[in-house]
Amino acid sequence: MGEHKQDNRSREGVKPEARRKWYSLIDKIWARPNLEEAFREVKRNRGAAGIDRVTIKAFETELEHHLEVLQQTLKSKTYRAKPVRRVYIPKADGTQRPLGIPTVGDRVVQAAARRILEPIFEEQFEDCSFGFRPGRSAHMALTKIRQDLNDGYRYVIDADLKTYFDTIPHEKLIEKVRETVVDGSVLRLLESFLKAGVMEGGSYHLSEQGTPQGGVISPLLANIYLHPLDKAMTERDHRLTRYADDFVICCRSQKGAERVLKSVVRLLEKEMGLTVHPEKTKIVNSKRESFVFLGHEFKRGKRMTPSKKAETKFKERVKEITRRNQTVNVERLVKKVLNPYLRGWGRYYGTGDVKKRFKEWDSWIQRRLRAVQLRSWKKVRKLHREMRKRGWDNKELPGIRMTAWRSSHSTYAHYAMPNEYFREIGLNRLLEIYNELHPQRG
Repeated sequence: MGEHKQDNRSREGVKPEARRKWYSLIDKIWARPNLEEAFREVKRNRGAAGIDRVTIKAFETELEHHLEVLQQTLKSKTYRAKPVRRVYIPKADGTQRPLGIPTVGDRVVQAAARRILEPIFEEQFEDCSFGFRPGRSAHMALTKIRQDLNDGYRYVIDADLKTYFDTIPHEKLIEKVRETVVDGSVLRLLESFLKAGVMEGGSYHLSEQGTPQGGVISPLLANIYLHPLDKAMTERDHRLTRYADDFVICCRSQKGAERVLKSVVRLLEKEMGLTVHPEKTKIVNSKRESFVFLGHEFKRGKRMTPSKKAETKFKERVKEITRRNQTVNVERLVKKVLNPYLRGWGRYYGTGDVKKRFKEWDSWIQRRLRAVQLRSWKKVRKLHREMRKRGWDNKELPGIRMTAWRSSHSTYAHYAMPNEYFREIGLNRLLEIYNELHPQRG
């Protein structure tokens, strides 16, 4: 039996599954205007070269030729995706996440396919899915969870799929696509993406399962494969919120949560061939324990703040940007490097309950910038000159160590570089970003 009905919708109000079959789509994919727009998307997203080492800039210099070749190979059904180039990026827990970088040409074809297929599957996708979908965002998913908690769904199934993107079974995925898309040429094209293989360290490896993270079409395929989970939970009126492979389900009771978790594990593992991480998946009483979703920690009492990992990563990055052993133009450092990071980070995490923290971090960032500026001035007479500009009329001028951390907290450093100084050089303050996101609280 399901939990209480979500949003007071009746079962008849749940969005019906689209039944239409799509037969002829490949001609829409290789249509020249679609390929041209696909390239523009690839160019906007930038990215590195694939195994052929052809960059986006190099591809564009002979764009007409490259698009003609792609169109003709798609029309003649001779197109074959090249292996992806394997790279690794560090994760917050110290491990590395594998990425597969397709060639620019393959990215264009993937983007062309996604542009045609995405609207078709968007008609079927449920409202509980937010990741990598047009018009949807992580903030919308976080808002939904907060609403579910406010509605009394306090028992949270905090679930984790083990290496989801790397373990999606190809045959079952294509079968899911075939339920809607019957065009054999499109299905073969998708199989070509999935089975392209991986080049790593000069060695070729077959792709027997999974869809490579880094592929343009991978997020859409991942959403298609998890759609049965969304559909099952929606039909049973469970409060599921999913962002790609990360999801939580809010329930009213402990027993209800245990029952739902068993059904979810059975669906994902027995029917879909995935693995629910036994150690990272748990049931949380949100009034007594916290849980983390999309880098945000939902604390007891429904407060939402950046997770400890997110805070640590933020401070490490700010320290890296404002390292004290550099001699730089501080205004340029702020505008070109620090501000873009603060804007992105602040807008992502600023929707939570972070006013006090943002205010504290603003002060910490300003102190670090004072330390960088003192070192960049090098000589104490430059500090004296700035103090006089600000109105220092005491004949006695201090002698301080320009490279000492404690000097950045001194009266003299604050006099030469007051809060107004940081407005003058255009520093983005986290607190101001918070107030923009919460005008009613500011």
